[in-house]
Amino acid sequence: MQTMINLVTNETIKQASLTRTWVSLGFIVFINSLASFFVYMLFDGIQFSFWEFMRISSNLLLVVQIFCLVIAGDIVSNEFSRGTIKLLLIRPIKRRTILLSKYVTVIVWALLLTTAHFLFSSLLGILWFYDSFFELTMNFFVVAGAYVLRFIEMILICSLAFTMSVITRSSSFAIGLTIFLTFSSNTLMILLNERGMEWGKYFLLANTDLQQYFFATPPFEGMTFGFSIIVNVIYLAIFSLASVFVFNKRDVEV
Repeated sequence: MQTMINLVTNETIKQASLTRTWVSLGFIVFINSLASFFVYMLFDGIQFSFWEFMRISSNLLLVVQIFCLVIAGDIVSNEFSRGTIKLLLIRPIKRRTILLSKYVTVIVWALLLTTAHFLFSSLLGILWFYDSFFELTMNFFVVAGAYVLRFIEMILICSLAFTMSVITRSSSFAIGLTIFLTFSSNTLMILLNERGMEWGKYFLLANTDLQQYFFATPPFEGMTFGFSIIVNVIYLAIFSLASVFVFNKRDVEV
């Protein structure tokens, strides 16, 4: 257990030392500030609450998701491209432990960036809509649910990027493919549905957005919240097995 904690701590510090991490935090601050100003101007003079603002801000987690999948798509393949993977594998630590520590690091950074987004959004919300901060209406539960479901979606997308990174050892391919699939999935699902290809509901990206069961309509008939949970768990299991298998079997000259 202590070995895992040390590995995760080391990986977390390595990510914190990268310029892109601080650029990501700076961009989160910038995009939240800009969005909050436009929301305030748009609803100025109209009854609008703090929690309604936080509901809108939860949609900006898409930006955080992109930064997190970049970390996930790079954290393993970058070790191979720089040759530092040799330094990790010569240590008396099992390969699957090293791989797990990197995956846990991705989750840690996803949690840190999501928390940073939430806290800064809250500060902006208090700044613009402080009168309704203590009004714990139904919107409070809507916001809580939105952030939790968005975070689950983020972990699923990052898991895909992480697996592609392990299998291909290419950061650009893993990141580029995941971003492409993320932004094109809605169009693809609509196309498959219109052509009556019901098997499309078994695709991962048809099930990652769990908010569709509360704020929208699933892309295929017969899809339920429980169905998507099961599909997502199966994909996570497949990703885990594939990543461990490939990472353990890969030859590295040391």
